[in-house]
Amino acid sequence: MSGLRFTRRHALGLGAAAVGALGLNSVSLNSTAVAASASAAAGGYPKGSRPRVLNVLQESALSPAELTLATTLQGQLARTGSEGLYLDIPSLGYRLWLDDLADRYGVRVGPGDLWKTLEQSRVAGYILFRQGTSSVNVATTLAGLTGAIAIEESLEATAIRSGLRKVLDVRDKDEQWVWSNYSHRLRHDVVIEQKEDWPERLRDYATMAGAFAFFDGNSAFRAEVVGALDDDATVIGWGDAANGEDTFIGPNSDAGVKAIPADHARNLSVLSGIRADRISQRGPVETPRPDPDAHYVSFLITDGDNIQWMLGDFPTDPRWFGSAQRGKVDLGWGISPSLVDLAPSVMRWYYDQSGGGGRAAGASGTDRFVVGPSGGGYMYPSRFPKAALDKHTGSLAQEMERADLSVVQIIDFDSFPDTALWSTYLKRPQIDGLIYLEYSRYDSHKGKVVWANGKPVISARTMLWDGLPGADEASVIAELNSATRDPHSTAGYSVVLWHAWSKSLDNVMTVVDGLAPHVKVIPPDTLVKMVSRHANPQG
Repeated sequence: MSGLRFTRRHALGLGAAAVGALGLNSVSLNSTAVAASASAAAGGYPKGSRPRVLNVLQESALSPAELTLATTLQGQLARTGSEGLYLDIPSLGYRLWLDDLADRYGVRVGPGDLWKTLEQSRVAGYILFRQGTSSVNVATTLAGLTGAIAIEESLEATAIRSGLRKVLDVRDKDEQWVWSNYSHRLRHDVVIEQKEDWPERLRDYATMAGAFAFFDGNSAFRAEVVGALDDDATVIGWGDAANGEDTFIGPNSDAGVKAIPADHARNLSVLSGIRADRISQRGPVETPRPDPDAHYVSFLITDGDNIQWMLGDFPTDPRWFGSAQRGKVDLGWGISPSLVDLAPSVMRWYYDQSGGGGRAAGASGTDRFVVGPSGGGYMYPSRFPKAALDKHTGSLAQEMERADLSVVQIIDFDSFPDTALWSTYLKRPQIDGLIYLEYSRYDSHKGKVVWANGKPVISARTMLWDGLPGADEASVIAELNSATRDPHSTAGYSVVLWHAWSKSLDNVMTVVDGLAPHVKVIPPDTLVKMVSRHANPQG
């Protein structure tokens, strides 16, 4: 299967007159960018202001044109934090996050009216765009620079009646025009990669952050954009994965840039407004006394870097965190450490639920979280320039300390033996170990362990993945039951990766129920500590 390739996800310049229309000048435009950059320097990512009142709109009740208006307005309101907008989708996790904002943080929420909220806001101007064209990204970007909102041409008459003045008509403009004219005014630590097809997703955050919004497939222009970004900058969104996600994650990595999958995310401008210096996991932190006749195993889900999923159906869907099976056994879940800034209330909710909340009475299993691949965002460490990787792991270690995380999943190509590479991570005292996944396929190294800085890099021994040989439940049960029983050897431990999109927690429980009594299930961070403490060849 060495030639097997698979994707791990679902087919998943303003003229003086125009600027003057809003009473802005070049100084105020530059001040906007400087303020946004300062916000990022303080917390890692641009953050909105803490919300006090949220006017709730039902996403399903708005037209595509109204959604773009609503989310660019939402981004502008998130800069002040006094009275904002929130898009509710009851079938997804967004209702959970809204209720949590009200219950835990005292945010006042109530039904909203889009046009009334617009008229009561301080927004005075609009950028005119045409739906279905690149101009929606142009308007989103320029809204962030000017304090305007994006208005689709079908809503222009209504916008004028509401008292707005046109700042600029960008219906014939594309992202290359914006980049050519305004890249010096755009932030270079964060950009938004978003298809023009989505009228609302991520646009609130792009507007709030003053970030460049673009989509151009895997083109020379895309390479130009990522190549101009800062070391360890972040592309929030998702690229063109028609020929595999490595077609854009690879060039990102070569440029020293990471990605955070988030192209379907909503409300980040609001959720980022909550502040948290530190968020702590629940569950045991002590390692068990090793049983000399046991084999220890951890089950760990894939795709934990995917924050759109964490915000969406991950918490409620019975395949994943919403499963009634959760709590019956120790489990490992991936999470993006960026949530400590982008959505700290969401991260806290997951940690609280892992302590027993939302599970059946008597549940004894522990949910523990590790960092999704390959750290602060999805990238291939072996392709990151050395200086950028050192910067990345330094920032990652700080995020991990704030988010109470100690283990990092890695995805890369043919890099498992490169201990000098892993030392860049493991020299950080906040990082206890790494779990290595070969891009194709994840369990290629069959549980082997290498060491760097006295800490383990543990490869996946096997995996649950529909349609792949040896990755079915019966094969995994047989492999674990026959594995070495010796906690003083690295062979006495196994990490099983279960593929989020083709397997569910029910499939994991089928494996657990078939394990022999000597096979003991523990959380992945506990397994890393046990390997380090009891199977370290350096003692």
